[in-house]
Amino acid sequence: MAVNPRDLRTAFGKFATGVTIITARSGDTHHGMTANSFTSVSIEPPMLLVCVSKKARALGVIVECGEFGVSVLAEDQQDVSNHFAGKPEFDEVIFASLGGIPTIKGAIAQFGCALYAAYDAGDHEILVGEIKGYAYNDGRPLLYHGGSYQALARQGEQDT
Repeated sequence: MAVNPRDLRTAFGKFATGVTIITARSGDTHHGMTANSFTSVSIEPPMLLVCVSKKARALGVIVECGEFGVSVLAEDQQDVSNHFAGKPEFDEVIFASLGGIPTIKGAIAQFGCALYAAYDAGDHEILVGEIKGYAYNDGRPLLYHGGSYQALARQGEQDT
């Protein structure tokens, strides 16, 4: 079976995901990228993974500094997602920090990780991070499905 890349992207888009920002620091400069390939790996020891395009500038920074942050965006942070997806909507991002690892202020969950392993995976690298710190709050997540942002319906809400 021949795989059509555009068609495959559409098929992958049928899976609803949360939206994360992967962050790292090089000197005084913060780098980030929007990603939806994120999952927990292990509770003991605490680990997660993200998939980062080999074309992403942030990948080299993460490998060089040996640590990265993951911020799960809140439903009102679509502009932050767009900013790090290469569609800047503002001049300055407000960063937070977990033990010196940059994260995104206002995210509903934040993880600070030491790079544990990196695996070649086609046009991406699979980065496994050992979680060194985390924080979370009770906000609602920003979702992505079928090529656009979505929101969770509150229980009892229906489409009209």
